[in-house]
Amino acid sequence: MDGVFERELEAAKEAALAAGEVVERLRREGVRYGRKAGRELVTEADLAAAALLERRLLGEFPGDGWLSEEHRDSPERLRAARTWVVDPIDGTREYLQGVPEFAVSVALVVNGAPVLGVVHNPATGELYAATCCSAEERPPTEPTGQPFEALVGRGEHAWDDLPPLPEGTLVRPVGSVAYRLALLAQGEGNATLTGFGRAEWDVAAGAALCLAAGLRVTGVLGEPLRFNQPRPVVRGLLAAEPGLHRRLTQFFTQFVRG
Repeated sequence: MDGVFERELEAAKEAALAAGEVVERLRREGVRYGRKAGRELVTEADLAAAALLERRLLGEFPGDGWLSEEHRDSPERLRAARTWVVDPIDGTREYLQGVPEFAVSVALVVNGAPVLGVVHNPATGELYAATCCSAEERPPTEPTGQPFEALVGRGEHAWDDLPPLPEGTLVRPVGSVAYRLALLAQGEGNATLTGFGRAEWDVAAGAALCLAAGLRVTGVLGEPLRFNQPRPVVRGLLAAEPGLHRRLTQFFTQFVRG
């Protein structure tokens, strides 16, 4: 399976880096922002990066579908064999605040599963990229009862809006969920989780990176994640090495009424 999707991965890396340059330039120059109908923040950098990513990726792979936060959704993507799932800036609030925890997030999804992910933090210069179509889950290693560090959203942490966690859990707030997943895939922290729904473009690329690293990525109760769905939302998220993942899904199941 070596070499599968390597051309797509290189194109995604180049596009993400180019989008990151636009994002950082506009921030230096003074970026304008507003709010969408749902009251979410949006900046001119989001829109410029989204246009660049679409032009680069669909220009090279014109038959693919497209799902992006800053583009009008089209049912055409549901009929495509492959779909790019893109967030030009995941963590727009952190971007505007000057907190270096936002990211350009690019994933390619085939048959509902992410096959590659690219997460680029323009503020730090970090670029995380991998294909995961042939990745194997690592053997469970997490001892029961061992304290662990969970990477969580800044907003969830600030507003004490996290689901209950096992006693002794260390919590580290990080802005972008795509960036959190990328850090987890690189060995920072032990788990990433949220009890809230997330758009597919927030998590698809980071999920691919975690899968490539041998981690298990599911909903909070262990349900499988599918991407490029008619309603592109993931209902909760849990990523961790398989042993800790099993421990956490068992922990969360106790709060579910039968």
